[in-house]
Amino acid sequence: MAAGPDYRVYGEIRGVAPEAWERLSGQCPLETADYADGTLTLEHEGRWADVEGFLEALAETFGPEASGHCDAIDNDAWTITRYVVVKGRMTSQTFGINDVLENTVKEGNL
Repeated sequence: MAAGPDYRVYGEIRGVAPEAWERLSGQCPLETADYADGTLTLEHEGRWADVEGFLEALAETFGPEASGHCDAIDNDAWTITRYVVVKGRMTSQTFGINDVLENTVKEGNL
């Protein structure tokens, strides 16, 4: 088994209210969470972290202007979960890493 992080998270969410980030920043389980001017940039490379629980709590604060995405890559399960925020609503979809290109070909990933 290759050495390296078990879990990686990368994302950017725009339209996050300052008071929402102030309230939830202490609950963020990720290594890096940078907030500036309504944009939250997330990064994590390490052990499993409850990104879904954190994003669900954050989504409860979204207004209709919120948008963005976050990818959680689980190297142990060999999956990637994409969380998408459009017009303040969050959805998610999980794919096997080997199937990512096939499942996202309509999004221009060739």
